[in-house]
Amino acid sequence: MTQQKSTKRALLSGVLAMLLCVAMLIGATFAWFTDTASTAVNKIQSGSLKLSLKMRNNESDEWVNADGETLNFLRTDGTKLSADANILWEPGATYKLPQLKISNEGSLALKYKVVISGATGDTDLLSQIDFTSKVNGGAAATFTDGATLVTDKQLLPKEGTNVSSDTINIEGTMKATADNKYQNKTITGISITVVATQSTYEKDSMSDQYDKDAQYPVVVSQNKLNTTLALSDLTDDNGTVSPVEVSLGDLEPEQLTYHENNSGARGKGVMLGNKQLNKYAARPAEIGKYKFTFKDGIVNSAATGYGSIDNFKDTSVYMLVPGNSDVVFENMTFNGVVSFDIQKYTTPWSELNSLTFKNCKFNGIIIGTCYAANVTFDGCEFTAYTNTVDANNSNPIWWREDTEGSGNNANPIKTFVFTNNKVTGTRPVKIERIGHTVSPTFTIKNNQFDISKQATDTNTKNMAINIGMGERPNLPFTLIDDGNTISSNTASLYTASISGGSNYYKEIPGMKVVDGNGKDKIISALVWKTTTGETFEIKTIH
Repeated sequence: MTQQKSTKRALLSGVLAMLLCVAMLIGATFAWFTDTASTAVNKIQSGSLKLSLKMRNNESDEWVNADGETLNFLRTDGTKLSADANILWEPGATYKLPQLKISNEGSLALKYKVVISGATGDTDLLSQIDFTSKVNGGAAATFTDGATLVTDKQLLPKEGTNVSSDTINIEGTMKATADNKYQNKTITGISITVVATQSTYEKDSMSDQYDKDAQYPVVVSQNKLNTTLALSDLTDDNGTVSPVEVSLGDLEPEQLTYHENNSGARGKGVMLGNKQLNKYAARPAEIGKYKFTFKDGIVNSAATGYGSIDNFKDTSVYMLVPGNSDVVFENMTFNGVVSFDIQKYTTPWSELNSLTFKNCKFNGIIIGTCYAANVTFDGCEFTAYTNTVDANNSNPIWWREDTEGSGNNANPIKTFVFTNNKVTGTRPVKIERIGHTVSPTFTIKNNQFDISKQATDTNTKNMAINIGMGERPNLPFTLIDDGNTISSNTASLYTASISGGSNYYKEIPGMKVVDGNGKDKIISALVWKTTTGETFEIKTIH
């Protein structure tokens, strides 16, 4: 009995203890013996595709840069060959060009081809000259204007100081049968162009075939671009589209003649494209399907000034290319006042998917409407320039979003990237009437600004950047700001009107202002035209 009572007491005590423990554990968390192990992912770094073209200097016997240079045929004096720009061809004579060397200076394997094109003038003379080429001293191959000398030659990536290269020797012999009708003729404009793309060499996690379909750019002259180039010329039998590359040279303004249904180019300017690429009421291409790169040239505008953003002329760089194309200007110089225009009245209306300026120099002003969804200025220089009609409007850029259309016809600015640029002037870079149908993102990073006061200024206008939301602000924007510097001449990095107008700034919920790491920041800006140093804050609005 005693043992039975003791057992009952023990059980009762155990149950009470368990209930107490359960009560104490309600709302608590359990701890388990655990261990963890982790590993870091190595850095993600893209490779580089970098081709170099050099020529042998026969005087010094050294390799010198040939990109953008003019090659002269060589004449012997009995002991050595020397370049001569004034050679007169005659039947039976043979002349050589300086030896060329093509090298892969990048970290990725490439394949390349060499194209001869662009002959103008008395092109019938070409029929009387037999041209040949030799690659690395191999067998001679004949070619004509428009021919491909070399195709799909692979160069492995640079390793340390070891550079993979090929040499090309080109010479021409005038046929002994050429008769008198070929006297006093001239051919100009011949260019030797090397184009490269990725080659199957490096391996990803699967194989080395991921870039087997990489396309060469289609290299054309501005004349072909503006006359006969068609979309079919850019597409192979599998439907793969090749990018277009055009070396522009020195372009003077001409009277623009493209007009359709009260639209098109007006006044004097520079034409890039033709009606086989785009026209009034055409259907826009898929976004980013076509890419056009215009490089290594000078555009001289007929306009050195303008009265207002609503009244300018003779400024157009008119891009008659498919709607939704990507357009790049690289290593270009623009002199005077320029506007970048397109045929937007397609069905539906369209704009460029992107408009990029890389390593360009602006000795002038960009004016007008921005006809691109995504804009980039990278590594560009804006020199000090005064509007010759109205010095007050000397903004290096004064662009407005295209607010004419809505719905399917809307053509908003979606992103604006301004990085690594150097800007000198007296007025801010101004982008206004933004956020009409889309909340845009502005990335302003690592730029240098030197914006000085004009002698006649009675209020403050020498700020660096003006992002304007328009007379009736609609949608908020995101600003990523980091690494920008301003000179002591510059009143402030940012400015805007806080009382209305096309360059109006208004706080709207959803606005984000962050640094390069995505952290919120507050920017103190000067009020546009302040006479008292009045400031306002550009900041994230929740």
